[in-house]
Amino acid sequence: MGAKSALGVYLCAWTVAVSAQSIDSVLVEEFSIGAFQRAVRVVPDAEGRVFILDADQNKLFLFPDVSSAPLTLGGFGWSAGSFDKPTGVATDGINIYVADYGNHRIQRFDRNLNFISSLSTRDTTDAASRFGYPLDVCLSHFGDLFVLDGENQRVLKFNPSYHLVGILGDINAGQGKLQTPNKLAVTTSRIYIGEKNRIVDFDYFGNYLGSFGEGVVSELIGFTLLEDGLLAVSNSTLWFFSKDGVLQTTFLLSRLISGERIDRIQDVACNGNRLFILSSTKLHIFRLGP
Repeated sequence: MGAKSALGVYLCAWTVAVSAQSIDSVLVEEFSIGAFQRAVRVVPDAEGRVFILDADQNKLFLFPDVSSAPLTLGGFGWSAGSFDKPTGVATDGINIYVADYGNHRIQRFDRNLNFISSLSTRDTTDAASRFGYPLDVCLSHFGDLFVLDGENQRVLKFNPSYHLVGILGDINAGQGKLQTPNKLAVTTSRIYIGEKNRIVDFDYFGNYLGSFGEGVVSELIGFTLLEDGLLAVSNSTLWFFSKDGVLQTTFLLSRLISGERIDRIQDVACNGNRLFILSSTKLHIFRLGP
């Protein structure tokens, strides 16, 4: 049924310390930030910075911390530093990568949001390395770049020199063949891919290990790794799974107590003892544990 090995404690390039045991029967908001049009992705990093993508504004918002005004990057377009529906963001603290869905590319920026380079393979003669409509992007601690290829329903693994070194979830993956992928997470030993009704687990070399959430998860939008498990989210429900993929707790939107109504959950993330729940218009921040 589930992924048999323990979930790692790394999500792309930062450590999370939240555990399922720290989740109470209700979650009470500490505060909220932002005024977005249609936020779709939240990614915190080890320095306390928070990255948020707004698909309608075609912008990346970088909050130096949750109490500071954000830096912004983007706007609709095709030139460097502009986006057509950004869908994913990853950072190693030095570089920032943004999945630029409509432009079929991954843009790379420095930590101050200066453009560095762009990775686009849709028109290459090498069919294996082609991707289009990227749905997410992730970095590993080894410097490998993972791209969730929306056009071909698979994940491409590029080494630090951007040479293709692996393909996950294609027709060769058997039961691990992807159907409706939407989010990606990478640890030092695992790659997790969220789908509409399950979470698929591969080892770091692309071997399919299993999946979990079937018959439980529906309309999954995103997920985040915890210290001892995984938290998946739809626009109305949170599901907490153990490290072995066993459902521990189900939270309905009505059990989130916030200053403003959360009309629709778009994404979820954790950093330290904070849980970030992203709605279309705001980032809602909940403190877990002492």
